[in-house]
Amino acid sequence: MQKNRIPKYPPAKILKLFERFRYFLVRLSRKLTPANVAIIEMVQGFYVTKAIGVIADLNVADFLSEGTKSISEIAKLTDSHEESLYRIMRMLASQGVFVEKRNSLFANNRLSESLLDKRDSVRHMVIHQVNGINWKMFEKLDHVVKTGNNAAHEILGMDVFEYLEKNPDKNEIYNQAMTNNSLMLSYAILSEYDFSKAKTIIDIGGGQGILLSMILSKYNHIQGKVFDLLHVVKGAKKIAEEYKVSDRIELISGNFFENIPQGGDIYLLKSIIHNLSDNQCLELLKKLKDVLLQNGKILIIEPIIENNNRYSFAKLYDIQMLVSRQGGKERTKEDFKELISKANLRINKIIQTAAPFSIIEITK
Repeated sequence: MQKNRIPKYPPAKILKLFERFRYFLVRLSRKLTPANVAIIEMVQGFYVTKAIGVIADLNVADFLSEGTKSISEIAKLTDSHEESLYRIMRMLASQGVFVEKRNSLFANNRLSESLLDKRDSVRHMVIHQVNGINWKMFEKLDHVVKTGNNAAHEILGMDVFEYLEKNPDKNEIYNQAMTNNSLMLSYAILSEYDFSKAKTIIDIGGGQGILLSMILSKYNHIQGKVFDLLHVVKGAKKIAEEYKVSDRIELISGNFFENIPQGGDIYLLKSIIHNLSDNQCLELLKKLKDVLLQNGKILIIEPIIENNNRYSFAKLYDIQMLVSRQGGKERTKEDFKELISKANLRINKIIQTAAPFSIIEITK
């Protein structure tokens, strides 16, 4: 029986240097372009964003997975208006997504293949980001800036996660998007962090359990528990089966503000802290401290904002938190140090990964 392959990423320092050089070139290009032209080009980026969202929703990349197709074939397969679809595909091909050949023929390329409907794609993340409630929340960014209140309550009348729980179809897209995202991040985490000394790992707010399943797949001696809300964690059973770790993984439903499962020597907090206000973070960290074994570790896995003018995924994604979560935000290293110190915990080390996320290892 074939084991799921977990790729080893290049060292994070090498990729970070490349990223810095890449965005130096982007900024240089903008400096060499007339200011008004550069701003308009940046603003018109939403044309591309929305077009990719539409194409992902239509699943065009999957229809092209067997080879080149004419625009008329693609239009029939996606039940679309041929001329309108062609104009979008032509524009995306000019941006490096898909390839347009002669006679209105289109084929996949490296970028469009990331939209294929499979586990390691970003298709569901694109659909979640660009279509539906997330797009509507960004339309209310002015409301957020003027009032300090998030956009979720403005357009949904409730918290985002409460809305997802009440709308199973939207929740399914969100969970698939988070699994898409977690898969790429999990590769980066496993490339940098050694879990070999762990006996039991508990993933707090672990979603569908992709990270924990991958860890258990790599380390055969480890037991694990995925802890999340019932409507989220039930999807973890299928993923545990795919990674052949069902016999070593326990699925627990609950709310981490009410109780924390005991017995872990490592507690994972991946993409959890940024959803919470400072007071909520402190409350959660104190609850974890109460159940943490003497030599146990808490791993916070989040982007870290650097205080400089360089390109930053963390600064970009911070705006996502601004519109969607009351009090949620990306944090600087100093912010993390202050929160962790207030919880009477300490930072043992911070590990950069190939993804724009760092692993903050915390101990008593």
